Amino acid sequence: ASHVLSCCPVSQLEMSWCSIGNKEAELLVKYYPNKNTTVQPLDELHLFDNDITSEGMEHVMKLTNSAKLRALVVSCNPISDDGMAVISEALKHNNSLTTLWVERCKLSMKGAVYISQLLNVNHTLQVLDMSYSSISDDGMAVISEALKHNTSLAELWVEGCGLSVKGAEYISQLLKVNHTLQVLNMSNNLISDDGMAAISEALMHNTSLTMLRVEECGLSVKGAVYISQLLNVNHTLQV
Repeated sequence: ASHVLSCCPVSQLEMSWCSIGNKEAELLVKYYPNKNTTVQPLDELHLFDNDITSEGMEHVMKLTNSAKLRALVVSCNPISDDGMAVISEALKHNNSLTTLWVERCKLSMKGAVYISQLLNVNHTLQVLDMSYSSISDDGMAVISEALKHNTSLAELWVEGCGLSVKGAEYISQLLKVNHTLQVLNMSNNLISDDGMAAISEALMHNTSLTMLRVEECGLSVKGAVYISQLLNVNHTLQV
């Protein structure tokens, strides 16, 4: 690791699908940077689909802050809620990271709480992908509440997060007051027609969101009617 980081200047370090565990994550911190190495600033760290747990995230977040990363991808690692707690605490005082992917990281309602705490104080994060996390409607409630006051997040992915009509209603509430969010992916959540009605009603008065994804959300012809009514009024949505 030391040889690679000192001899191969990179702005993006791609180490996905490498069976990296907690020990390897510790080595990353040990060898980047140190007083004996001169390296190009690292902008992105991709650790998709490895074996990093909450213990390993302690090391990853040390690197994230020391290297002033702009993008961190740890999707498909079993970091769990404890790992999200580590991320949240580290990013409360971070002013460089703009993109965070924690998709399929075994997060639950507790993890959603940690995310909401992060969103309450962090003013740098712009992209958050937490798809396929078991946060359910209650988790969406706390995240939506935080996003009512957040002025930096522009893209939110909550695909496959176990949301129902209630979750869609929480999202609709944030869309009525949030003027920063531009992209929202809530596909693969069974929000049904009633959930789409709430989203459509909120977006009739929203001028910031440009992309909405609601594939596989249990919509029928009635849901399509709500979407058509929205598009007749909202001239900001592009997709």
